[in-house]
Amino acid sequence: MKVYACLCAAVVMLVMTSRVSEARSTGAPLSACRDMMPQHNATAQTSPPPYTITTDAQSVAPGDSVEVVIAGKLPEDTLRGYLLQARQGDDILGTFSLEDGDVFSQLINCGKPGNAVTHKKHDNKEDKRQVRVRWSPPQGLTGEVVFRATIVKTLKVFWVGVQSAPIKIVS
Repeated sequence: MKVYACLCAAVVMLVMTSRVSEARSTGAPLSACRDMMPQHNATAQTSPPPYTITTDAQSVAPGDSVEVVIAGKLPEDTLRGYLLQARQGDDILGTFSLEDGDVFSQLINCGKPGNAVTHKKHDNKEDKRQVRVRWSPPQGLTGEVVFRATIVKTLKVFWVGVQSAPIKIVS
């Protein structure tokens, strides 16, 4: 009977532990929309990030889109996860779209459907060297936006607030 009780306790602990691990690998939680902090029980890195966020244009008009790329500076600078938004001040703006066949990324709702993009659950062997998405500004937007991201190298190693150069919204 003691063996059975120990076995049951071990199974319960295994199930509880695997759920906690799984929850951390399914993409950024909606609670991270504003401060972009992942729920990793770790402090963000303060060193310069080994990643860049670039766009294929310096300006974009409502109705058009721009490609946004998050990439490591060196081949070993892969990313395990990310949360990407377009911001004007603290406002999260526009709509992202994914490349056909993208199995790494998913759109999320940080106030409006598709205004942020994050990673999906994946195996560590599927860490990425770069991520490509498209972004479209909303009608009526003027001024500039920056793309801001949290980029995760490992569970405990991540950078918050990585920014692109600003792009101009033209009419």
